[in-house]
Order: sequence, then structure tokens, then C-alpha cells
Amino acid sequence: MLTRYRWYRIQLPSEDFDLPSNIAGMTMTKDAGVGFSRIEGTVGASKFRFLWRTKVIVTLFDDEGAPSYEEVDSVNFTEFSIIHVGDATFLRIENPGRNIRDLLNTLESLIGLGFTSKPITFEKTKPTTIFKNVEVTKLVGLKVVGAVLNEDLVARMEFVSKQGMAIENMKLLDGLRYSVDTAVFELIHEGVRGQVAFASSGLVKVSGHLAQKLVQLIEQDLPTLM
Repeated sequence: MLTRYRWYRIQLPSEDFDLPSNIAGMTMTKDAGVGFSRIEGTVGASKFRFLWRTKVIVTLFDDEGAPSYEEVDSVNFTEFSIIHVGDATFLRIENPGRNIRDLLNTLESLIGLGFTSKPITFEKTKPTTIFKNVEVTKLVGLKVVGAVLNEDLVARMEFVSKQGMAIENMKLLDGLRYSVDTAVFELIHEGVRGQVAFASSGLVKVSGHLAQKLVQLIEQDLPTLM
């Protein structure tokens, strides 16, 4: 199963601020538009669901096939975890959608003055620990943007290889100025495979039986990516 992740470095009002307890105390009531619920049984991090109300339009058909429309109340959620790496605190958001801003705004309202959040991106650097702790690493996908071919021609190029590729051996890119938009790696450790894709925006896609280990290795490098 493929899971998408984004990380945010967060600052709290004080070192002794109990973020998990404050979040757990803001449950969704019948009159509230948003709220949180704790996910029990998780190891190594406090995990929650951010809940928000929405309305869904349902189409109904009568016996003659004529449609009618009805609004149905619904509750959506996004799962996130609070993790600590050294002295830094991060939010790990699973399968993020357009509601990330709502989540961060709700946390800011809950925590108050002193709360800040900053997304982790990979525009300038990428995690390295992940590649040092597995036996085999192959670059199997690469997307570059802004490749300047001449004064008035800019290209977007995508490369895929099951066998793996080395950028330094790709003659098509020799001498070009470009930015890496996405890099996809296949990794093998003790005979177990996994795949991770890094986007410059900070979105990471992880799949395979190595997924949990890969996430842990990525998170070891988060303080160096700020």
C-alpha cells in the first residue's frame, strides 16, 4: 500500500507545553465544526485524527427515474502524529489533502501565541541516512523541470528505469541547468523491498514492506532539512 507523508517543524510556546493532552482535550462535539480524536495503541509517537464536518450532495431517484438532491452531513478526517527528533518537534501528516491549512489553523487557535509551523521541503537537500542503512539503492524514476535547452526553450523531462540509473551517466542532462522535481528510489534491505519518492515540495510517497523502516530513517534527518 502506498502512503503519502508531509512533515512540518512546529514551535510551541514553552518546552513543557503538553501538546498531546491539549489536542486530546479538543474532541468534536455535536456543535463543533472541527475536533480531534486520539488513535490508541500507537508506539513511538502520539497519533491523532483531525476531524471536520462537511456536506455531501446525494442524488436520489424516484420510481419514475426523476432525480432529486439531498444534503447529507458527513465527517472527514486526516491522521497525523507528533514526533520528536532530538530537541525538535514535528507533525507527520499521512495522506495530506487540501485541509492541511485547516489543521494548522486549528492547532494555532488551540495552542495560542508562540505556535509556529514550517513545512519540510527537499528543494535544496534530501535525507541521506535512509541510503546508508539499506543494502541496495536504485534510482528508478526521475522528473526534472526547468531544463534550459536554449534561450527560449525550457523542457520538463521524466525518466524511468527498472534497472536503475545514475544521473552522472545521463548524457541528455549533460551541461543542462535544471531542478529535480521528483526522485523515486527502490531500496532493498535483508531481502525486503520498498520504494520511496521524494518531491521537491516535501511530499514523500512510501510503499512496500520496508515502508515503516524507511519513514523512521527519513525522520532521523529531519532536523538537518530545516
